[in-house]
Amino acid sequence: MKKKIGYGLICVAGVLLGIIADRNKQYLINGQYIRDHWHFRDKIANQAKIINANKTIIFLAFGQSNSSNYGEGSYTCKNKEIYNYYKGDLFLAKEPLLGADGGACSVWTRVADMLIDSGLYKKVVIVPRGIGQTPVKCWSDGPCKVFLEETLDGLKKDNVKLTHIFWDQGETDNVDGTTKEQYKARLEKVIKIFRDRGIDAPFFTTITSYCSFNNDNYMGIDTGITNAQNEVIAQIKNVKRGPNTDSINLAYYRYDYLHFSEKGLNKLAYEWFKKIKDQKD
Repeated sequence: MKKKIGYGLICVAGVLLGIIADRNKQYLINGQYIRDHWHFRDKIANQAKIINANKTIIFLAFGQSNSSNYGEGSYTCKNKEIYNYYKGDLFLAKEPLLGADGGACSVWTRVADMLIDSGLYKKVVIVPRGIGQTPVKCWSDGPCKVFLEETLDGLKKDNVKLTHIFWDQGETDNVDGTTKEQYKARLEKVIKIFRDRGIDAPFFTTITSYCSFNNDNYMGIDTGITNAQNEVIAQIKNVKRGPNTDSINLAYYRYDYLHFSEKGLNKLAYEWFKKIKDQKD
C-alpha cells in the first residue's frame, strides 16, 4: 500500500513539474532559468558602502530586447567599479547581465566604462530588467508591470535609490500596430509607476520603433510611436530624451536586422553616454 501511495505521489509531482515546464518552456529552453538561478557569481560584501558612495550612478534599464542581453558578442568591463544589482545583491558586472533576459550582450557595460573613464562617475550600479519582445502594454498593464513593481519594491527594501531610469522599447508596438494615442497613454502609465512610489529620478526614453519586418512603415519606422515618445518627453516633467535608436539602423549596426552588432553597441553606448553627460552638465 505504501509503495502505491509513494508511486502516486511521484506521478502527481511529475505531472505538476511537466505543467510548470511546459508553461515556462521558453524560459528553460533559452537558458534563462540557469542564468538567473545558477550563475555562480560572487556577491559583493560591502554593498551599502558602494551604493552610498559619492559619484555613484545607479540606473534601471528596461524595455524590450535592445535594453536586454541580445546584442552581438560579449564585453568585459575595463573598470572594476561596475556592479550588477540583482535580487538584493551586488555582483561585479559581467555579460550577460543578471536581471534582464537574453544570453548575449547588453549595451550597459560599455556605457558604464564610458561614464567612469570620463570622470563623470566613480562607480556604476546597473539594474537590468528588460524583457525581449514585450509591448508597452505589458509594462503599463500586464505581467511586466508586476515584474517592475516587484523590482522597485525590492530596491526600496534594500535602500537602493535610483539616480536614472532608461527606457528602450517600441519595436513590438510597431509590429502590433499600436496607435500614437495608445502608446503615449501607456508610456505615461509606465512613468507613473515610478512617480507613485516617490522615485523622481530622470526618466530617459529612447526614440525607438524601427523594425525591419512585419510592418508596412517606410524604412520600418513607425512615426506614430516616435511622435508619442517625443510628446511624452516634451510634456511630462523630468522625462528626458534618450538616443534615437531608429537612426542607428545601417546593416553593420544590426547583426540580424534588429539587434545591435558590436559596432552598433559601441555606437549606441556612446549615444547613451552623451545623453547622460548632457543631463548632468
